[in-house]
Amino acid sequence: MRYSESIANSIDTYLREQDWEFTFDEIGGIFTVEADLSCKLGVALVVYQVMEDSFLCYTTIADEAPAEMRPAVAEYLHRANYGLPRGNFEFDYDEGSMHFKTFFECQDGKVTEKQLEESMAIGLTVFDRYGNGLYELLNGGSLARRLILMAEEQEG
Repeated sequence: MRYSESIANSIDTYLREQDWEFTFDEIGGIFTVEADLSCKLGVALVVYQVMEDSFLCYTTIADEAPAEMRPAVAEYLHRANYGLPRGNFEFDYDEGSMHFKTFFECQDGKVTEKQLEESMAIGLTVFDRYGNGLYELLNGGSLARRLILMAEEQEG
């Protein structure tokens, strides 16, 4: 896959300046960063996929939804997506994996400081916001109860 070295260099510089530990796959143009969450999920991986004129940022968790919980997890993530302005949850129904995806277009191969800040912050913030409900759901809680708690957290 071809990708922009300019965009990759900007992301590399940003991650180094912020003291993030990361790996970079030069063949695929993929950065991987481990980040702590403030919710019960604990840790997320932030994966940057650099393309020719843009980059994707996936924030993912290690937990996978067991087969019997996938309909409830899919509904939870679908409801969480409603109204999110800068990305969306994606759910692999076959494997139970889930991540939050954001997309950043780069005019003339240039990445802005705001894009770099948002690339890390958006997915982590969204997982922090919905993570406790997702954690409880993955550990046997009911969907209705989780949605009520999520709504209460947003009000408070």
